[in-house]
Amino acid sequence: MQALQLKQTFKTNISDIYALNGDDEGLILFALDKFYALLPAETLDFCVEKFEGNDVLSEDIIASLNYGSMFGDRRLVIVKDFNRKLSLDETEKWLDYVNNICEGNILLLINSASIKNAVSQYVVDVDCNKMGLSDYVGYIETLFKFYKVKYDKSALSEIVHRCNKDFGKVNNELKKIMLYCGSEIQVDKALIEDLVPTDTETQVFEFIFAVQDNDFDKAMGIIDVLLRRGDKPSMLLATITLTYKRMFAIMTNEGGDEFLCESLGMKKGALFMAKKNIESAKRRTSGFLSKLKNTVYYLYRLEYDFKSGRISPDNALDLAITYLMGKTNAK
Repeated sequence: MQALQLKQTFKTNISDIYALNGDDEGLILFALDKFYALLPAETLDFCVEKFEGNDVLSEDIIASLNYGSMFGDRRLVIVKDFNRKLSLDETEKWLDYVNNICEGNILLLINSASIKNAVSQYVVDVDCNKMGLSDYVGYIETLFKFYKVKYDKSALSEIVHRCNKDFGKVNNELKKIMLYCGSEIQVDKALIEDLVPTDTETQVFEFIFAVQDNDFDKAMGIIDVLLRRGDKPSMLLATITLTYKRMFAIMTNEGGDEFLCESLGMKKGALFMAKKNIESAKRRTSGFLSKLKNTVYYLYRLEYDFKSGRISPDNALDLAITYLMGKTNAK
C-alpha cells in the first residue's frame, strides 16, 4: 500500500498493526498525519505513546498496547527504528500479543523490521518511498481539482522538479500555491517559477537556519548532500550570496514592494514567501540586521575574488561556510 492510499483505506477498514517502510521523510510524516487524524484532536496528547531505538524493551511496548485508552476510543503506539534481533522470549511475547490484541489500539512500526517480521502475517505494509513522476503529478492534479484551483499542465512537473521529488516539500508548496492563487489565478509554469523555490534555494535557507541555531553538523550535512548530488560550489556560493542579498534588501527597503520586486527580479508572490522566511530568521538571531549587513559585504568580496580568478570556487565556498559558522553569525 502506498502512503497516499491510507485515507481511502481508513474509510472502509482500520487494521491493528501497520508498518511504514521507506526513506522519504515527507511521505512518512504524511502517513503519520493520517493516523493522528484517527484520534480526537483534544485527546491526542494522551492517546499517543512513542518508542524509538534499539534500547526499547518489547514488554514495555506490549504493555502500552494493552493499556486501554482513558477516553474510551483508541490508542496509537508508535515504534521507530527498532531493528535489533528479537530474543526467543520477545518473539513469543509478540505472538501472544497478536493472539490477544487489545481492540481499537493501533501499533505503528516505522522502519522497525524486526518486530514487523515477528508478526508479519498481521501487518499492513505502507510504502513511504519516493514515487514516480506520474504519481506526484496525479496527486497534485487530484488536489487542485478538489480545491477547484485552475491549473495548466505545464506547472505540474515543474513543482515536482523544484521540490526534488520530496513529498513533504511538494505538499508544503502546494499549500502555499493554493493560498496565493485561490480559485481566481491560473497556476502555470511561469507562476511556479516565481512562487516555488528550487530545492537548492530551499536547502540554502535550511542551511542558514541551521547556522543561526548553531547546529553546525546539520548545516554541513546540508552542504554535503547538495555537493554529492552534483550542485557546483560556484552555484552554491552564488545562491547563498543571493539569498543574503535579498534578505538585506527586504529588511532595509523603504521603496515598497513594487520597487523591491523590480530591483531583486522577484514577483510579488515570491517576495511574499521570502518575507516569511526572513521573519523566521530574525526570530533565531540576535542583532540580526548588523550581522546580515556584514555577511552580505563579506560574501560579495568572496564572489568577486573567485570570479576574478584570485581563488577557486571550492576555496571560496569553504571560506564562506567558515565565516558563516564563525562568531559573526552565532547567537
